[in-house]
Amino acid sequence: MQVITSKDNPNVKRIAKLTKRSQAKEEGLIFLEGTRLCEEALASGQTAVEVIVSENKLEWAKEFTPGTEPLVLSSNVFAKISQTVNPQGVAIVIKEPGIAADIPVSADGKDIYVVLENTQDPGNLGTIIRMADAFGLTAVIVSPTTCDPYNDKVIRATMGSVWHIPVVRKTMDECFGFFENANIETIATHLKGNELGAGDLKLPCAYFIGNEGDGLTDETAQRCTKLVKIPMKGKAESLNAAVAASVIGYELSKLL
Repeated sequence: MQVITSKDNPNVKRIAKLTKRSQAKEEGLIFLEGTRLCEEALASGQTAVEVIVSENKLEWAKEFTPGTEPLVLSSNVFAKISQTVNPQGVAIVIKEPGIAADIPVSADGKDIYVVLENTQDPGNLGTIIRMADAFGLTAVIVSPTTCDPYNDKVIRATMGSVWHIPVVRKTMDECFGFFENANIETIATHLKGNELGAGDLKLPCAYFIGNEGDGLTDETAQRCTKLVKIPMKGKAESLNAAVAASVIGYELSKLL
């Protein structure tokens, strides 16, 4: 077993480039670091095309990636490529699953979609994906201007859910065209809407969440077939995008 002890090693330089999302994305790959993140991906059916471990983590590689010969680095060299403050000595490279080309449809017609228009914060996107997985939503649909679903911060925030639920990228025009043809109700949060929980929700439906600062565009809100608002008893003017998406997602999941 060879332990690489130089950060100038060609393999180390190659892996270091993949830790930058822009480079990994260009190659159709995802770099994952940390035992939990790697184990979640592997348990969900992702295959490691490369395994990188520090010399004290060989047993991990033997247990979780027995079919792949690991690249073994000294602890110091692993720390050089690590994106975390306290490296755990475990990383894998997987092929990017790709964003689904088509919006999936359930056989029972009880579909719930959350559509994100220009949502920029990776933590919000990751939390929404996790919520959608938890509440049994059909898919998460992201606009071209929404942040990268395979950004490292997004993946961490999903806690593994990014591997469990379809993520689809569509323009708003494509979304509305599909929903209109399929007779799927579209819902926008709006101050002029009926209070959520008023009893007039039905499936299948899609609800739209906008940009953290600006909310939905007026055009998108106007194209939706229903407006709802989340009742708030306190003095806060609005809710975080992920919180709002979760409140609505929970209410709709009661209809499943």
